[in-house]
Amino acid sequence: MYLIHELFATSGRIWLENSALQTVATPLDTAPLYQRVADRIANRIYDGHWKPGEPIPNEFALADEFSVSQGTIRKAMSVVEETGLIDRQQGRGTFVRKLSEERSYYHFFRLAHPQGKRVTPEPDKERVTTRSANETEQRTFDLDNNAEVIEIERLRCVNGSRATCEHIVVPASLFQDLPAFGDPLPLALYPFYHQQYGIFVLRADEYISAIIADKQTAKDLKVKVGSPTLQVNRTAFDMKERAVEIRTSQFRADLFQYNVNLS
Repeated sequence: MYLIHELFATSGRIWLENSALQTVATPLDTAPLYQRVADRIANRIYDGHWKPGEPIPNEFALADEFSVSQGTIRKAMSVVEETGLIDRQQGRGTFVRKLSEERSYYHFFRLAHPQGKRVTPEPDKERVTTRSANETEQRTFDLDNNAEVIEIERLRCVNGSRATCEHIVVPASLFQDLPAFGDPLPLALYPFYHQQYGIFVLRADEYISAIIADKQTAKDLKVKVGSPTLQVNRTAFDMKERAVEIRTSQFRADLFQYNVNLS
């Protein structure tokens, strides 16, 4: 039986299959051969068979392994490349792409000055704890009643001014030793998730609200109670469409804007 999800990247799309119990015919069975091969290659990357930065076997080896032509492998690799999972380097080969901090900043951190220039946050205070998951987290992460989550609370600055307070929750089952990693955690968490845990954040759903700062938020952002802020509620998903992070960020609206490019 296949478990199929449609994933959206910068361009293109890829379907993922559950490698177990492939016994019931589904629409995926009618997909082109190169697409089915692309699914299997992507799943191997996701499952950690090939690690970030590691080379992938060449087209000859893959064609032999999957019992298909080199042309099919070539088309399959083009599909996988469109998802951003691999990096094809002329004369060197194909490598599992590392999710760089720069890409993470500009793809997932969208705070900007009023003139439109994106900003890079600086670390400030941080606290990491483990606790029982609440009902919303159990439902979002598909967790049991007694499951635990890891909670990250941190404050970040831009050019010395307090810019944002973040509340981040991830399932402990996927990030088991995260509280012991050390203080502070890397500024860009998504490359860290990928490199340390094999969790590739492919997309995120966000809901943006304009709210006023309560007493705690005003203290965190060093503004007056009632000051305007921008709140962004995000749920991040990995390649198999699992929710892997819930994040609430609150930004100062008097100094910054939230920049989104539509194309």
